[in-house]
Amino acid sequence: MSNAVKHLYEFGPFQLDPGERLLLRASERLDLPPRVFDVLVVLVENQGRLLEKNELMDRVWPGTAIEENNLTQAVYQLRKILHDGEGENGARYIETVSKRGYRFLAAVRETDGAPAGDHAGSGAGQAGEKDLAGTDPLVRPAERSEAQTPNTVPASDQPRAVAQRSRAWRWIVGLAILLLVAAVAWRVAVSHSNSDRTPIRSIAVLPLQNLSNDQSQEYFADGMTDELITQLAHISELKVVSHTSVMQYKSTRKPLPQIGRELGVDAVVEGSVLRSGDRVRITAQLIHASNDRHLWAQSYEGELRDVLSLQAWVADAITHQVRLTLDVREQNQLHAARHYDPEAYDLYLRGRYAIQHRNLEAIHQAKGFYEQAAARDPNFPLAYTGLADCYTLLALFGDGYPAVPAAIANARHALALDDTLAQAHTSLAATYVLDWKWVDAEKEFRRALELNPNDAQTHQWYGNLYLGPVGRHAEAIAELKRAVELDPLSLAINNDLGYAYFLAGDDDLALAQYKKVLAMDSSFLPVHYDMMLYYHKRGMFAEQIDEFVQDETLIGHFTAAANIRRLANQKKKLYETVAKTGGALGEKSKNPTGSPVAIAQANAELGHKDLALAALQRSIASHEIDMIYLKVDPSWDSLRDTPQFKDLLRQVGLL
Repeated sequence: MSNAVKHLYEFGPFQLDPGERLLLRASERLDLPPRVFDVLVVLVENQGRLLEKNELMDRVWPGTAIEENNLTQAVYQLRKILHDGEGENGARYIETVSKRGYRFLAAVRETDGAPAGDHAGSGAGQAGEKDLAGTDPLVRPAERSEAQTPNTVPASDQPRAVAQRSRAWRWIVGLAILLLVAAVAWRVAVSHSNSDRTPIRSIAVLPLQNLSNDQSQEYFADGMTDELITQLAHISELKVVSHTSVMQYKSTRKPLPQIGRELGVDAVVEGSVLRSGDRVRITAQLIHASNDRHLWAQSYEGELRDVLSLQAWVADAITHQVRLTLDVREQNQLHAARHYDPEAYDLYLRGRYAIQHRNLEAIHQAKGFYEQAAARDPNFPLAYTGLADCYTLLALFGDGYPAVPAAIANARHALALDDTLAQAHTSLAATYVLDWKWVDAEKEFRRALELNPNDAQTHQWYGNLYLGPVGRHAEAIAELKRAVELDPLSLAINNDLGYAYFLAGDDDLALAQYKKVLAMDSSFLPVHYDMMLYYHKRGMFAEQIDEFVQDETLIGHFTAAANIRRLANQKKKLYETVAKTGGALGEKSKNPTGSPVAIAQANAELGHKDLALAALQRSIASHEIDMIYLKVDPSWDSLRDTPQFKDLLRQVGLL
């Protein structure tokens, strides 16, 4: 039998077992977040002594840079669990010493928890229960002195004393056996519970329910969901499903096992958020997806300015429940307390809610919210990250290169305020690609993935905007596959995986992926454009025309769609028209002001290499976004061997 000493602490109705990380009230097990438990252990072990705040933080968060608010929140949670009220009698357990630290007030009994047989013949001074000063509270001083003096019992009383000791001994042995049986039963139950628990290595945070009964607060609940996803996504051992996919389960009635299968996760987090003025309450529960079994639940409450710290508490508790070991970087990321102006943060959440819709109107609306947030708090880095994303999307959605310098400036400003923001590194990387700064772009993408390995958008953009264009196709496909794992229901990511196959020359896989996107949503515009490129490459002109018409129809260019159909039986005539108009086949087709890229593609198809190269030179001069694919786009295969084309590649930085 092991001789290891197991220390247990008792105070009030509570029993604390540091080794097993258990806190019991009578027979009820109380679940504490890991750092809250650590704070309690340090306080109890130093009963009666004032612990300075710095000492407590060093003991609980060793080697981690945190703010004092982390400790304040831990003590706040601890008091709620202990029901340690500050009423008319004051605190019963934890005393706050203003501006200094905390002191544990309650009397603490320490027991070694060792089996009774380990102490046979050891004497009363080693009976196994003592207070923290080393005395035995079960033996009064007079009793100890008598026990140490032989032959102090009168002879006439010795038989009675022997009988009393015999009964006492039987009672003690019986109690010890009962405790041993209970301990074994508890161990078996815990062992069975743990063996029954399938390891959790993937998780989805379902949309938090808005409990405010105010639909205008939906943006806040969605923002809290996204922030919790972001907190958990920093953990490399855990696969965390991205925002786009989980939001499709908002207000769903699907069973959790079905959701788990559809998202490919082991567990889900459900919960709610209630905001009242500047107070926020977050409730979360962890549920095993395959059998709908509840694993953990907790509530957290605090000020709006501390809401990110509340999210960190939830994320920390979840990592403890799924038994993950965090490295120092992940601990620092999780426990770094960030406090922002409540009104600026509220405006930021409104911007994030708007930008989800990914159309020009929504992007401009989000941009307005981010600008207000930055004006409210000029030191708020998330506002500038949001602005960088808006300008990047505007560049991709039609504004072109003129939006890129503003995107770069805002991303750099966000990183100057906080260089640990993964999303700011992603934003900067994307803008560097659009500015043809390829080396700098990869550096920023890699840094973003170091900080947040579960960010689907970073994997998507790294694969689609960088690795594919530079010709590293196997890596691009791997990144986009990872993005699909993290965001399986994202139309854009699934479509980009198809385009990665297309650029790599694997046409069959590209077509299969495009058909998967169409099955998810046949009105998704980009897939029709990409399928048009696929059919053009394969020489399937009729199918190409069908996708061309579908693309123009979804955009709303009905006259252009009709003209394409009219010219479909005159293939050469169609390309000649596009070569002259740059694709402007509608009412304004007589004004050749269309895209120089479209003009270049049509002339390349007609075999007019000089005209195609001239149009490409104009595209580079105007910094057209499509030029990032110059090295790998099959549209230019007929031009690749010319010296002029190689010079174009050098101008873009791809040769």
